Amino acid sequence: MQPQPEAQPLPPIRFGLNELTGAFGDIGTFAPVYLGLVAVCGLPPGRTLVLFGAVYAGAALFFRLPMPVQPLKAMAAIAIAGRLPASTLAAAGLWIGAVLSLLAVAGRVDWLGRWFTRPIVKGIQCGVGLILVLSGLRLVFSRHAVPAAGAAPNAFSLPSAADLKTALLLLVIPQLPLTLGNAVYAVSDVARDYFGAGARRATPRNLALSLGISNLLIGAAGGLPVCHGSGGMTAHYGFGARSAGATLAMGLLLIALGAALPDHAYRFIGMIPSWLLGAMLVYPGVCHVLLVRGLEERLPLALAMGLIGAVSGNLAWTLAFGLAAQWVLDRAAARRPAPSRGQRA
Repeated sequence: MQPQPEAQPLPPIRFGLNELTGAFGDIGTFAPVYLGLVAVCGLPPGRTLVLFGAVYAGAALFFRLPMPVQPLKAMAAIAIAGRLPASTLAAAGLWIGAVLSLLAVAGRVDWLGRWFTRPIVKGIQCGVGLILVLSGLRLVFSRHAVPAAGAAPNAFSLPSAADLKTALLLLVIPQLPLTLGNAVYAVSDVARDYFGAGARRATPRNLALSLGISNLLIGAAGGLPVCHGSGGMTAHYGFGARSAGATLAMGLLLIALGAALPDHAYRFIGMIPSWLLGAMLVYPGVCHVLLVRGLEERLPLALAMGLIGAVSGNLAWTLAFGLAAQWVLDRAAARRPAPSRGQRA
């Protein structure tokens, strides 16, 4: 009799040169967002690293994969553009955490997944990959100096009612569909592509619950809201990570850096050259685009979604186009007359 999947041994946690290089595979995504939010929004640099590292370590131990942890990028871009305070970001973390936790506990994650078919998921991955490539090239040729960090408060108070309202309208509503698409369904798909049966814990429900709990804790502690981005898994994998040892090491490093050097962590990360960060985005971006290979159903739809992502630089437009096109194609297929017996013969 075959053992039940969860009764089988979990993938081992390994440490070695490949895991060490893979640990830094996604730094190109994290560093620019972290630097911008600390400088503009006043996030506490040390505490933010400690919380981010704790989620990295916890995800590594539970999923037993090089599970990525990334900032919520659409949310971060809006926060930086609007110079929103750290308390509003914390409120957004509470909202995202509460919604994802409720969806997971209520069993609605799989129900929502019917909209995120394999062509939609592959289209999101293609769009993410092209956005990573273009963002990386911009960083390679940029010469931006690290901005001075804003004054971050030592103490933290829970968000106000105004923070909760602003966060819901400006940050959470634009971010939530992208989080479901790229950080729940797409990362589950990527994990199966790379690790097969070893990714059995990386189900959409578990991913949503992981993000829900993590963001509730981060929001309560005043940190940076996070996701498990599918491009991040390709980044860790592409640079050598084959086990949870890579992301566990990264998590412990961030915790140590944020706890031991809270006043210098920001400048330390800012010392990484922009061209290096850019190069570390281009390679996984190309690998992520190539995940579309093997898709037999509606490949043109996935490629069109990728092109829209590249042109607009906005995954919201990519997802909206994909869902709308899928609806039109489904309606057209439903109205197509079935072949007669003579035609089938």
